[in-house]
Amino acid sequence: MATKIKAVKCPQCGSEKHEKIDEKRFRCKSCGTEFYIEDDDINININHRYQYEEKPTSPFSSYLNIGTKVGIAALLSPIIFILLIFFWIFSGNSNNSSRRSSVNEIKKDSIEVTDNRKKILMMEHNGKPCIFYLVNRNYSIGYNNENPNYINGVYVGFRDAISGQILTEQLLISEKDLRNQNISLITTMPEIRYFYQANRYFLIVSKRLVYEINAKKLTISNVSQSLFKGKDAMNTGLSSINFINEDNGEGFEVHNNLAETYFYFPATNRLYTEEAYNYACELSPKQLNGEVKDTIYLNLQQENMSKSTSNGGRLRIWEINAIFHNGDPQDFSFYNWINKSYGQSRGNRLVSAKPITNWFTGFNSKMLYRNKHYILITFRPTISEDANSVFQLRDRNGNILWTQVFDYQFNEISDAILCGDKFWIWGTRKDIDNYSSPRIYSFNLKDGKMEEHISIPYEYKIEAK
Repeated sequence: MATKIKAVKCPQCGSEKHEKIDEKRFRCKSCGTEFYIEDDDINININHRYQYEEKPTSPFSSYLNIGTKVGIAALLSPIIFILLIFFWIFSGNSNNSSRRSSVNEIKKDSIEVTDNRKKILMMEHNGKPCIFYLVNRNYSIGYNNENPNYINGVYVGFRDAISGQILTEQLLISEKDLRNQNISLITTMPEIRYFYQANRYFLIVSKRLVYEINAKKLTISNVSQSLFKGKDAMNTGLSSINFINEDNGEGFEVHNNLAETYFYFPATNRLYTEEAYNYACELSPKQLNGEVKDTIYLNLQQENMSKSTSNGGRLRIWEINAIFHNGDPQDFSFYNWINKSYGQSRGNRLVSAKPITNWFTGFNSKMLYRNKHYILITFRPTISEDANSVFQLRDRNGNILWTQVFDYQFNEISDAILCGDKFWIWGTRKDIDNYSSPRIYSFNLKDGKMEEHISIPYEYKIEAK
């Protein structure tokens, strides 16, 4: 019988790949089925319980696999380490930024403040110099943000001129009310004037609101209505108000809501029609019914050196003696600009006028203080743009008591007050200041020794509430 050779196939999966276990038994390398062959009837028996595991290869092959893994790990470790560092740095910065942002959102450490000054005036409070200020204030808390602790608007207050301490402060008009009432602090600057006969300070804002400033009590009050209490002509309301010319007295020109014009004088509490006001200005001393005062004061005359300049060049001091109607209309316009001298005006209230000094050289002059005993003036010795400022005090006879010449120039100089034995002013210097940051200065009455005091802040920070 011929022998036929046939490939032994796995009865389970049909694979020809197998291994011989003994003479008759085999195991499939593909599915792990164990089977054997009987010679007689060629029965194939299958053992399904056997779990095939591939035998490990040689020890060298195992070591090779371990080495490969170690090599790959060694190669990837530095890369992973660097990536971890970058992740830590950036995640840390991100967390810090988030924390800082979160803190800032919760509370800012400080608030930036800008005070755009509109008026500053030297005053006296309890025998000490102080500053009355009116500023347009802006708190930098963000556009369109509202906070009841930081309201933008017009603020007024008093500050000690020596220590800089704020004595009192209040919001006068909010920025919102400025817009709603169509009030502009640019086209109509606030004005302040002291009425000596009434011993009262008045402030006019936007020609519609009038306030009284009390330096003794450190208060400012809106008197736009109470000032005219009992005056029937003003019952329709105040339309506009202005100070009248100082030569015509210490009073107001007022207009009611019927467009009628009146003149009001606080010292006598009298309200004049326009016709009565003009008549009262022309009354002679004999017609003033005994309500007269005799005054002597010193005045500074400035004359241009030539037609090429409007800053003066020649200065002279005059002594004026006049009679005025106490607390009522008058005409003190004694200086004749055409003749450049003093003479009678309507009402014939001038008693005498005489120069008490010869002409002396001075440009950009200003009278800072005067009474019947002293006159404090400032000027520049030349017309040069770099000319330094000079301060000079003279007595009632025109004699120089002292002169202070500085090695710098003042851009602005305020009127002075005499408080104790010192004159007090505020000013801005060309070399160190800007127009928004004045400083306080004092001059000793006896020898003119100057002292520099506080600087009035323009931009500063406050602690957040």
